[in-house]
Amino acid sequence: MKKKTSLWQRFRYWFDYIMSKGTVSLLLMLAVITAVVVLIGGILSILLGGADGSGSNSTGYSIWFTLMHAISTGVLTKEEGTFAYLAVMTVVTLVGMFITSFLIGTISNGIKDKVTDLQRGKSLVIEENHTVVIGFDENISYIIEELAIANENQSDGVVVVMADEDKVKMEAVIRDRVANLDSIRVVCRTGTPDSVNDLRVCSLDSCRSVIINLQDDFMTVKAILACKSMLDEYGNQDAFITAIVRNPEVLHPAAIAGGERVEILNFHKTIARLMVQSGRHPGMSSVLSELLSFKGQEIYTGVNPFSEKMTIKDMNLRLPAVTVIGVVRDGEPVLDHVPGEFIDPDDHLIWIADDDDPLQVQEAAAIEEGAFGDKEEIPEDPHTLLILGCTDMLRPILLEENEYSVPGSKVIIAVEPGRLDPDAIPDQGELENIEIDVRECRIFKRSVLEELVAEEPSSIMLMSDPELSEEESDARTLMLQLQLTDIAEEIGDNRPLIIEMNSAHNQKLSQMMRATDFVVSGSLTARMVVQIAEQREKKAILNDLLSDEGSTIYLKPAAHYVTTDRPVDFYTLGASASRFGETAIGYKKFEEDGSFTVRLNPQGQTKVQFSERDDIIVIGEN
Repeated sequence: MKKKTSLWQRFRYWFDYIMSKGTVSLLLMLAVITAVVVLIGGILSILLGGADGSGSNSTGYSIWFTLMHAISTGVLTKEEGTFAYLAVMTVVTLVGMFITSFLIGTISNGIKDKVTDLQRGKSLVIEENHTVVIGFDENISYIIEELAIANENQSDGVVVVMADEDKVKMEAVIRDRVANLDSIRVVCRTGTPDSVNDLRVCSLDSCRSVIINLQDDFMTVKAILACKSMLDEYGNQDAFITAIVRNPEVLHPAAIAGGERVEILNFHKTIARLMVQSGRHPGMSSVLSELLSFKGQEIYTGVNPFSEKMTIKDMNLRLPAVTVIGVVRDGEPVLDHVPGEFIDPDDHLIWIADDDDPLQVQEAAAIEEGAFGDKEEIPEDPHTLLILGCTDMLRPILLEENEYSVPGSKVIIAVEPGRLDPDAIPDQGELENIEIDVRECRIFKRSVLEELVAEEPSSIMLMSDPELSEEESDARTLMLQLQLTDIAEEIGDNRPLIIEMNSAHNQKLSQMMRATDFVVSGSLTARMVVQIAEQREKKAILNDLLSDEGSTIYLKPAAHYVTTDRPVDFYTLGASASRFGETAIGYKKFEEDGSFTVRLNPQGQTKVQFSERDDIIVIGEN
């Protein structure tokens, strides 16, 4: 049997519903109550004949004067009239006092709720051509810094950051960690990365790219799905998604989720490549750091300024401020330099420069063929790599090291007893060129480190311990770096250290010790992500340059290219490198005190006299 509800219960239910609707509903309800009270009071005033009972006041005046009683208590104190009239006005004034008090409280609470709502970061972003960054971690400062540099020549660059974090907290962290925000505005919003409703506030319909920077790979896949569905729904055909994935098993599902909308960066494989390449030649870290950042020299693509067919060698002789390194043909980068091959005017060029200004063409620079070097390149000898500690990146590092090493090379893995993950060591059948030597020892003891260094490894890698907290792991890594630096000073050695760090501020501490040390963290992949997010074509270019296949960056002896008995300019050096199917992009020159300077794209610089110790930085086929 249906339960009957009383009129009072229905009224309370209706009143509760109105109250729950928020400030606007409450204000409308107060306005209705005020209008009813004023209208009734005005009608009673007319029926009573006004204050003096004569009925001389018009209807409009009576209602207006009643309204004045409702909104101002001071009117009643000066009022004179009949008892009945004053009684009606007293009731109107009392009701008005209640309504005014309720109105002030409602407005105050409404403003407070609105401020709280704004602080929650749920309001819609009204921007166009902006970059959306989903996720908030240690790398966010690097991402925003790179985006700020990339947008320095833009009038109003905007970055929208959305994460499941407090909006005020995110804004405070960004203000504290990012030094220069003059060229960019950062808008923070709070929301769940895989929630379509939360993502709507980021205005994906008008954004130019989306960067997904989440620690959880499974959440990354969900975020890719959500962003792709929204971009498709809005019909934003130009925007694409750039994402970082750590687990190799998640790469394929992430690619399926994003389809043609997504560019995925394999975190562990990319970091492993950077560490292996940096360990092979001191100075390579400076080259990679500069090319992967918008600071200094960077990679650009654009229209070929020459109307006739021309070789890359001849182009570089006529371009004073850039170094052409390849072409984009049929949508794919081609960095292989075939001596004498002509580039079609319709092919887009790939070059290195310090800004994106239009290419300036000059008369061909003169070269000194008499300064070409004829010293044979010395084949690489087997080498030894020392790895201290075990990390979840150990397996990809060993696989990359195997690809770059000559047969007979060796990798010593020194770990604390019981800390080695057997699954991190590839089967010997997967390693054709390197031999693995695992040693369980107290790697933090000075005597143990001295014994390991005495085996003269070509480079040393310090790994972050994944079983410890980030701060504790970084503290141990810093202690190892301090001891190894002191040992190196004692024996007069300057072999490079490649160091894995977790925290940004610990990375800065580590970088203060020696210039030859290369500190690797998620900041490098964060910078690569921004490079790709700003220019999608760079993904294929960077993959080519950092892979063990195709064209790769090398440091080779300067005497192989030019004589060391006279100064030469970079035009001559580049022309000499083209004889070997390579493109010279810079050099590493040693100073008298043993330090060295790395310079990329030194076109237009004065002549330099190289020594037997100096290296030329080239891009050549593996």
